[in-house]
Amino acid sequence: MKYFFCIDGGETKSIAILYNSDGKILSKSKSGSGNSFNDVHNVEKNIILLWSNCCKKAKLNKNKIQLHTIASFGLAGIKLDKSRKYLKRKINFFKKLILSSDGFIALAGTSITKSVAVLNIGTGVVAHLVANNYSQQLSGWGFPYGDKGGGWWIGFRLVQETLKSKDEYVKKDSLTKKVLQILGGEDTKILTSLSNLKPNKLAELTHVFFNHKKKSKIFKSIMKEGVSEIEEIIKYMIDEKKINKIYFTGGLSKSYLPFIKKKYLNHIICNQTDPLYGAFLIAKGKFPYEKSKNK
Repeated sequence: MKYFFCIDGGETKSIAILYNSDGKILSKSKSGSGNSFNDVHNVEKNIILLWSNCCKKAKLNKNKIQLHTIASFGLAGIKLDKSRKYLKRKINFFKKLILSSDGFIALAGTSITKSVAVLNIGTGVVAHLVANNYSQQLSGWGFPYGDKGGGWWIGFRLVQETLKSKDEYVKKDSLTKKVLQILGGEDTKILTSLSNLKPNKLAELTHVFFNHKKKSKIFKSIMKEGVSEIEEIIKYMIDEKKINKIYFTGGLSKSYLPFIKKKYLNHIICNQTDPLYGAFLIAKGKFPYEKSKNK
């Protein structure tokens, strides 16, 4: 019996499925971050934990089946060469290990192999597309250089505008008042909060952000910036790469939809892809686009 162990490792959590050779799900498990760029050692621990938990739930001996298992992981930040080499060296007990990005397995999860794209808007923003037999990634460079429009960026811009309102050269509104309260209100408390604001924490401010969408001018200003970036990516994929189907995924994708121009909406599909099944298809050799023209 051959097994397939697949992981979808995102910024905040990782989900794993153990499949049999027919694609039947034998077990599932969840763990922490799968971002190998931020902390590859933590990702290694999470992978081992997920493997142990999946085998335990499936009532299989992990030591007996690992040499009969192909592992296929989609991990955030895996394009960093030293992270890839580290995991290849440490996770060396499977029959085969395939490392892809989390966005690439989402693309494979569409089960479409021509002229298709996945645009993920979550903590960050990243698009993956297949055109002319090549895959390509757009955005996804990470904090603080890329991913404009994503959750961490919204939180970052929101904090910037809140600090301006604290200094009173931008008018306070209900949104900045709430964020100022979260940050502590007083200068010393604000500085302490700012020192702890990592991308995940910044992204948590999106809940406050979207709760004030009807009341805040600052919401409209930040959202306009984010939408402009998202539409620039969409326009490039449609006009330059002739992509007809763009799958909108990620926790913030539906929040953006009402703001996207109508001319782009005909190309957007809101059905979620299945990244873990995409990882399974890659492991089975049924999604062949592993090489990219860039990045």
